[in-house]
Amino acid sequence: MSVKLDLRPLDYVETESKPVHLGRIAALVILVLFVGVSTITFAYGLVLSRSLRAERVDLQMSIDRMQEQSGRMTAELRRLQAQYQDYGKALAILQKELPSVEFLGVLERALPPGVWLERVSISAGKVAMAGFAFTENDVVSFGRALSEAPVVASVGFPVTTRVRQESGASVRFSLDCSIRDIMSITPAPEDDGQVQEVASR
Repeated sequence: MSVKLDLRPLDYVETESKPVHLGRIAALVILVLFVGVSTITFAYGLVLSRSLRAERVDLQMSIDRMQEQSGRMTAELRRLQAQYQDYGKALAILQKELPSVEFLGVLERALPPGVWLERVSISAGKVAMAGFAFTENDVVSFGRALSEAPVVASVGFPVTTRVRQESGASVRFSLDCSIRDIMSITPAPEDDGQVQEVASR
């Protein structure tokens, strides 16, 4: 019978007899890494979530501002459309009435002393006149003065009839002419000279 005795110190023997558990160490390392990665991921997700929330708020505010501006632009566009329609109506009235008013001024200046009118009819760019004159030359002078006016496009040939009246007139006449559109009327040369003279001053 043989007996083995370990004569080494007791502390050394106990320390040497404890086994190293690699599995536990690996599990602990994996656990630490998992906790660290989870913490970092959670922190990054929290920061990203706050950033996205702030961006969403800014985007919503931008959308609200754009909607408000769109409403204002729509209202302004409607106002401008109404104003444009008013201008169109005013221009149509101007194109229709202003040549007639201009022609009446021309008629007053072109009418010679020996001619007076009995009737003047203005419609859609045409003017029909009837009246009396002492001689045919007065009627011709009247037609020539009208033809020189910028607002008058053309003057028809006068139709005259000899009559006898107490006023002394011996010719009854009728005369037709056409007037220009307001957009086609060009300033007279003397008007251009006056404008250039004023501009030079």
